[in-house]
Amino acid sequence: MDDYQAIVVRNPDHRVVALYGDLDAASMPALEAELFCLLTESDLPLVVSLDGVAFCDTGCLRSLLQAVRHADAVGCRLAFCCQLEDLLRVLRAGPWTQHMCVWPTVEEAVEAVLPP
Repeated sequence: MDDYQAIVVRNPDHRVVALYGDLDAASMPALEAELFCLLTESDLPLVVSLDGVAFCDTGCLRSLLQAVRHADAVGCRLAFCCQLEDLLRVLRAGPWTQHMCVWPTVEEAVEAVLPP
């Protein structure tokens, strides 16, 4: 089991949080707290990078979807990026597909969430 870790990079016009390790029942409370805190502390757009995720269970997928809903509620633009084929297959197959914007790279996700 890989320990969960979140590394946040704050830029003047957006933020990026890179997630690493296993997203499972053990890490779910920390994941939810981190995302909800980031979404509440500022309305700067947020990109969540999933490229460092070794494993993601359905509970954490629901947590990501809850983050999307919370972002909508607080008016924060949110996007995800991921190049891991196994995780992308899961993200594209589930009911969350219509709610989550997933881009291939951090750069593309940042461009998508920045205002025109």
